[in-house]
Amino acid sequence: MRLNSMSTMTILTISSAWLRRFNCLIFLAMTSALAAAGTTPERSTIDERYKWDLGKMYAAPEKWEEHCKQVTSLVAEFGAKKGTSGESAKSLLAALQLRDQINVQMEKLYAYAAMKRDEDMRAPAAQALYQRAQTLSVKWDEESSWFQPELLRIPENQLRHWLEEADLKVYQHYFDDLLRTKEHILSAREEELLAMAGKATEVSSDAFSLLSNTELRWRSVKDAENRDIEITTSSFSQAMQSKDRRYRHDAFLALHNSFLDVKSTLAATLSGAMQKDWFYSKARGYPGCLHRALDAENLPLGVYDNLVKTVNDHVALLQRYVALKKRTLKLDQVHFYDLYVSLVDVPERDYTFEEGRDLILNGVKAFGPDYVGVMKQAFDSRWIDVYENKGKRSGAYNMGTYLSAPYVLLNYKGKFHDVSTVAHELGHATQSWFASKNQPPIYSGYPMFTAEVASTAAEIVFKKTMLERTKDTKERAFLINQMLEDMRGTIFRQTQFAEFDRAAHTLAEKGEPMTAEVLMKLCREQYLRYYGPDFVIDPELDVECLRIPHYYRGYYVYRYADSYCAAAAIAKRILGNEPGAGEQWMKFLKTGNSRYAIDMLKVAGVDMTSPKPIEDAMSLFEQLLKELEQLLKS
Repeated sequence: MRLNSMSTMTILTISSAWLRRFNCLIFLAMTSALAAAGTTPERSTIDERYKWDLGKMYAAPEKWEEHCKQVTSLVAEFGAKKGTSGESAKSLLAALQLRDQINVQMEKLYAYAAMKRDEDMRAPAAQALYQRAQTLSVKWDEESSWFQPELLRIPENQLRHWLEEADLKVYQHYFDDLLRTKEHILSAREEELLAMAGKATEVSSDAFSLLSNTELRWRSVKDAENRDIEITTSSFSQAMQSKDRRYRHDAFLALHNSFLDVKSTLAATLSGAMQKDWFYSKARGYPGCLHRALDAENLPLGVYDNLVKTVNDHVALLQRYVALKKRTLKLDQVHFYDLYVSLVDVPERDYTFEEGRDLILNGVKAFGPDYVGVMKQAFDSRWIDVYENKGKRSGAYNMGTYLSAPYVLLNYKGKFHDVSTVAHELGHATQSWFASKNQPPIYSGYPMFTAEVASTAAEIVFKKTMLERTKDTKERAFLINQMLEDMRGTIFRQTQFAEFDRAAHTLAEKGEPMTAEVLMKLCREQYLRYYGPDFVIDPELDVECLRIPHYYRGYYVYRYADSYCAAAAIAKRILGNEPGAGEQWMKFLKTGNSRYAIDMLKVAGVDMTSPKPIEDAMSLFEQLLKELEQLLKS
């Protein structure tokens, strides 16, 4: 993904087990206050064609209510099946199919409520609807908590025999995975208790989300044109790209001081999230939170360790890039607020959403007509909520369900970076689309480890296509700079975050204090190690670790770095017209959850159990950096 940005990407944290297959991926786009007026419009003033059409899910609120009653009834019906699923192949199939039906119906209810809430997070009615969806999802967890323990009581020989039957054969991979993890599945009563705790254990995440999106005391500063700009999480990103260093400095202080105002509260919410992960890990018999997170997708520990070691082995490349910034921008010292400025002095143009659309559709043609066709449908069928409005959730995400289009939320500002974000999120949407159209409900999601691969590959191919087409030296340098920023933000920065993630979880596992001061010290130490002697760590930067939503997702951030490396390898094969690469790519998109993540990537020609894809990405970074150094000299 393109998490180059200040990277407070927004994530929707979902506890329910049924939502593991729910493609609900929310990421920060580099959004900003409206450049023209410095203010954000009300949603009612935005043209309908730039809003997603959720009416295709429910034509009226009454329809959601009716559906909610139907799903509630189905949940009760499933609960009545307790004790019967192991009686025969027929009863097992009936229980599995009813569970699948409830899952896809539930995710539709939940997704609609979440998206309505995100349109304007100030609206009490939308908040209430979302809370009702949360409550029903927890109820579903409780009512189905007996199911897996009951399945594991079926003698394995008997179960394998039943799975030979035609209608049950589709569940083979599901049961392989269930039996693989049986030592971590508890008794029916214990599973019920864990399910009952679901809503309570999400309070830290919910509190952080509300605080950081709606209730922080934002500060205003003067921008480069002497206009008053309120520095929010969204507007901060564009401010960091301004050529006016005074504006960048003031915006940096404004944002971080807003978070420093509530640093102890934020430390408490983050501590709660880490304690939640440790609670579930201990309850299920894992030695640590990382083991549980990796085992959920059958990933070896080496996937995480290879990333951290390989990136740390190449951190000198990041420091060389920082030194280039210092020379090119003619700075005595490089601060955080200098990291996002383009090194290429070209007028930054604005792209209308329609212009961005055309660039993307032309830029991803290498993936083939079927792929491009889905992206075109997203533009033409109002799957996308385009512009920022007051109260709208910051960032960008794709939210796909089995029974709806894979909708995309944006906060589009018209810069090249925003166009790239559209390509990225539509990469998610195409995977959601192909998986749901080619897999049965049980496999219609996709592993979280692969979730960022499809989106990042779309963005890389889009940018490389533009790079190959340009004849202008400055434009080439600009695009290379953009790609280096992507890699800095997604590989180096997210690996840095992954190390903080592990350090914070370790504090929880050891029962050590997680005060703001302790956590902020960890953040500072990692910046020292990653960015080197040319980088100055302002004291306000220490609070960054308390404003990253993905830390509430339980070892999520490392996936961004690994995914970029895998996506770069796939993009290289696609653009190089390697025999079979296109077919393997489409097979990867259509695989859904029917294979383990590592095996899915092998389908696409990438082996993430090896450090090679990460080493290749480091080589690509060095190659691009060398070319940019040469171009900036000329």
